[in-house]
Amino acid sequence: MENRIDLALKEAKRIQLMTHVVAGYPSLDVNADLIRLMARRGVRLVEIQIPFTDPLADGPTIMRANQAALDAGITPAHCFELCAALSRELDVAFMLMTYANIPYALGMEAFLDKAAASGASGTILPDLPWDEADGDYAQAARQRGLHPIMVISPDTPAPRLTGILERASGLLYTTLKVGITGAGTSMDQAGVDYVKALKAKAGLPIAAGFGISRPEHVRMLDGLADVAVIGSHIINLMDADGLGAVDDFLAACQE
Repeated sequence: MENRIDLALKEAKRIQLMTHVVAGYPSLDVNADLIRLMARRGVRLVEIQIPFTDPLADGPTIMRANQAALDAGITPAHCFELCAALSRELDVAFMLMTYANIPYALGMEAFLDKAAASGASGTILPDLPWDEADGDYAQAARQRGLHPIMVISPDTPAPRLTGILERASGLLYTTLKVGITGAGTSMDQAGVDYVKALKAKAGLPIAAGFGISRPEHVRMLDGLADVAVIGSHIINLMDADGLGAVDDFLAACQE
């Protein structure tokens, strides 16, 4: 069975959207409604974040959402259940994103088994050392039909990038800036130029994120990246104005 990430990218006619939800924020039921809305708007790539106490790559919006979900008692089991239910219902490629402490606490093999059983198409562990000195996570993920999505940034040294590209599959997730996630009002031209250069040498579809908050940001990336990643801005919209505002934003991004 072909991986849903591969299918979504193979069938794409233009840049795809990859959206992000923090499982359990503001609730699992709202997560499900939000993801269904995303799917209706043509989103076929969705990150489900398993909340963690110290989400070091995330900015204040997602950090706050992580803590609220943890305070509400959300566990990895809830996240696997959410993914399993929606992967049966929707034609969406789900990627389970979290920090390395979670799979280490569960056991990496057990974590990957649960991810695969939940219907996930990939995993994203941004703080896992790329060379995975204690075992080949990338190979173990692929053995279970999961793409190990690697995260890089404009300051990733060339030797490290080479090593990452040897292990990555599915797509390569790059930040548009050095730092943490968070919606921004402008997009740095240096980040756009970096994506253009990366695309020429990566040999994989490129997902670009960190700071995308306007439909024009998505249009700037169209033709450069394969996927535009939107996380913090969707949470901000939902918190301020509800799911209708998210729907309007996604519609505008698809125009």
